[in-house]
Amino acid sequence: MLKKLLRQNRALAAILIATSVGMAGSSALAEKITITAGSPGGGYFKAAAAFAEYIKSDIPDANTTVIPGGGWANVERLQPGSSLADVAVLENALATMAYRGEGPGGTKYDFRMLAAVRGPSAAQAVATVESGVTSFEQILKDEIPVRIAMFERTQLATAQALAILDAYGLTREKVESFGGKIIFTSHSDGVQMVMDGQADMWFTGGSYYPHHQYIKIGAKQPFTLVPISKAVAQTVADKFGQSVMEVPAGIYDGNNGTNEAYWTPVTVVGFGVRTAMSDDLVYAMTKALAENKDKFHAVHPQHMFYEPNVAWKNVGAVPLHPGAERYYKEMGFID
Repeated sequence: MLKKLLRQNRALAAILIATSVGMAGSSALAEKITITAGSPGGGYFKAAAAFAEYIKSDIPDANTTVIPGGGWANVERLQPGSSLADVAVLENALATMAYRGEGPGGTKYDFRMLAAVRGPSAAQAVATVESGVTSFEQILKDEIPVRIAMFERTQLATAQALAILDAYGLTREKVESFGGKIIFTSHSDGVQMVMDGQADMWFTGGSYYPHHQYIKIGAKQPFTLVPISKAVAQTVADKFGQSVMEVPAGIYDGNNGTNEAYWTPVTVVGFGVRTAMSDDLVYAMTKALAENKDKFHAVHPQHMFYEPNVAWKNVGAVPLHPGAERYYKEMGFID
């Protein structure tokens, strides 16, 4: 009788332990998750909002919030010691710079990646035909006083554009030495300057194509995309932890723009996560995104880039979070 009672007590204890472990696993996922994105209404914000919905619908008791952000602010919010965000929308190039400590101030940021989800974006140097600019080599050789507008100085796309110019020997000092100018401004204002004849070129280190802003330039006057060589594209891609791709010829045919095929570093947007997030939670988040792939694709044309079997690639030089890596390995996407 005593032995029977002991066996029953041991069985009951085992059940209680199993139950408590299960409850602990469930409660570990029942967290408040803050995602820092871009400007409200913008593409990055829409990607984050969609991801937030999949997390809420697929992970029991998960509570998600999306906040405006962008650029270096997003990686700052993932730093250990910060409580401002758990997930961030990050370009692969910016993530690489932050992780390596190659950004402003030289700070090395500690975070991990979950997936590459949006892209690809290409460098585009939109020069008016009236400017006479047909190549970067020509600008340097003929010392053309070209006025180049680009994003604000703190933007990743600006760092990429400047790196491409530098690879051709067109430092800011060199451009200014023969009467040219590099103008740091907003996207809309820079495009308007080109349309109004106050700038000869709009140059972004990464933007999707065909872009509606450049189609606006074509409605006013003919333009061409200044080509980038494969060697220069690779040099810049190596600097920012990117791959390269060839932009096809004629992407603005029908919009008063021309271009030959040229090479570019590939900018891809992904989701970075706090290093200290639990493996189980990041695994569940990675799975939720994958199982809502079709919904995610419908949010924006650039989301068609996201495919779970390759989402672990193109995240820059930052390691995957172990929880995300476990999901990709279990699905057979990583050997």
